[in-house]
Amino acid sequence: MFFRILQWAFHQRWLTWSQKLHGYLMKGFAKLADRGDADAQELYGFLLLFKGADDASRTAGAHYLLRCVSVDRPKVCWQLHRLYQQGKVIGFSQDNARAETYLALAKQSGHPLALDLPLPEI
Repeated sequence: MFFRILQWAFHQRWLTWSQKLHGYLMKGFAKLADRGDADAQELYGFLLLFKGADDASRTAGAHYLLRCVSVDRPKVCWQLHRLYQQGKVIGFSQDNARAETYLALAKQSGHPLALDLPLPEI
């Protein structure tokens, strides 16, 4: 319930104009993500990964995505595939075996971009 309120507030553009309020929202997401809320881990992970101020933030975002990966989260599976395929985030060096594992999971979950790619032959 608290996640849905935070999520609603975060998507109200007029509420996030304030740096202070934005900081409170991010702390709320972080607290929920650290407690194991998979929805918060996914949203907070993507926020840090794509909007993080530095490499440490982007790495933390990728770690939050790792914590919530499942067949029920196709975007997370696809993003982890891309992270391991590209190897551009600290701590997520290029690893084709892991990239293929997450590609298979993204395909299984029905991610449209993953469905367009063939699985490599082993």
